[in-house]
Amino acid sequence: MLKKALFRLLHTASYYFRYTSVLHHSSKKVMAPSQVLQFNEQEQAFLQHSAETFNYSLDYSLGYRVKPVFIVALQDVTFLGNSGALVQNGKVIVESVFDVSRLAKSPAFKTPSVMLPKSKEGIYTSILHLPWAANNNYHWFFDCLPRLYFLLQEVKGPINLIMRHDLPAYQHETLHFLLRQHPNVKVVYIGKHEKWQVEQFLLPSYLSNAQSGYLPLPVSQWLQENIWKGYKVASSETKQRIYISRSKAKTRRLLNEQELLPLLANYNFKVVRAEELSYQEQVQLFYDTESVIAPHGAGLTNLLFSKHSKVLELHPSNVIKPHYFLLSKGLGFDYDAIIGSAGDMNENFTVDVAQVKQWLAKFV
Repeated sequence: MLKKALFRLLHTASYYFRYTSVLHHSSKKVMAPSQVLQFNEQEQAFLQHSAETFNYSLDYSLGYRVKPVFIVALQDVTFLGNSGALVQNGKVIVESVFDVSRLAKSPAFKTPSVMLPKSKEGIYTSILHLPWAANNNYHWFFDCLPRLYFLLQEVKGPINLIMRHDLPAYQHETLHFLLRQHPNVKVVYIGKHEKWQVEQFLLPSYLSNAQSGYLPLPVSQWLQENIWKGYKVASSETKQRIYISRSKAKTRRLLNEQELLPLLANYNFKVVRAEELSYQEQVQLFYDTESVIAPHGAGLTNLLFSKHSKVLELHPSNVIKPHYFLLSKGLGFDYDAIIGSAGDMNENFTVDVAQVKQWLAKFV
């Protein structure tokens, strides 16, 4: 009894440390089956090298499994406004927060917080994913928005989409672009210090895997076409070549960037700092981009809005992340990587400019 009383007290304070899964829920409807991506020897070697920097080993000759996509219909759940997590019977539903690793890393469920409970009748859903997508375009475009693709096809009747008022402007804009043809979806807003007790909730699974920008081609094309149209992008006669600089970032800065810039200028590359552009300007820039060079970082998310591009990504040797290789794989883009020096505590590193020159001479 004492244990149950303690749990009730913790849940009243919106503190949750247990979790449950709905993978085997009776209402689960698979919208797209699992698939396996295959790689050539060069791609396998890159992925193996990446895995080694995270101290794990996978046999990529067997391919890469993309998880199935599903929707689960749930009754009587609590939706947390500070994270987008669902709670049922005092346990966080893992599939509402991506996976167990993110559950473990997020303080949102393990920090006592006064949250005002409200009861909500009707059918609800959400793609809110905090703190990961609070103001991060990668998590927004790969973790959040893709979850709408199958949901919008499946649900034709009235449904409420729970979001937050404090979304960044580009998130409000791009969400609106995707919902314009779906008047049955009403966006309703929850506060950070609210938790809604929802009568019916449709939980759409995440399409992306951890450390992967891969999306099924119909999903990426749906995002592209709606966002291109929403931002009114237009083709230009001149194809762009861009270098995405992280010189103002706190992490993954290229320490010998000044050595690289004259070489890039010889090949007509334009230096871009994504944080200095509006999101409409970023989408327009990438729309006509034919070549992109960049250190690993969220700026490469905008490859999603290129019609076709050659990609050269620069990595520190001790942290090689495959997100944008897998994004390029899904889009059919030509991708190469150059591995530089070991990164420092902030993953700042250098690259061999001669290697970049060789790539430019061959591919541009």
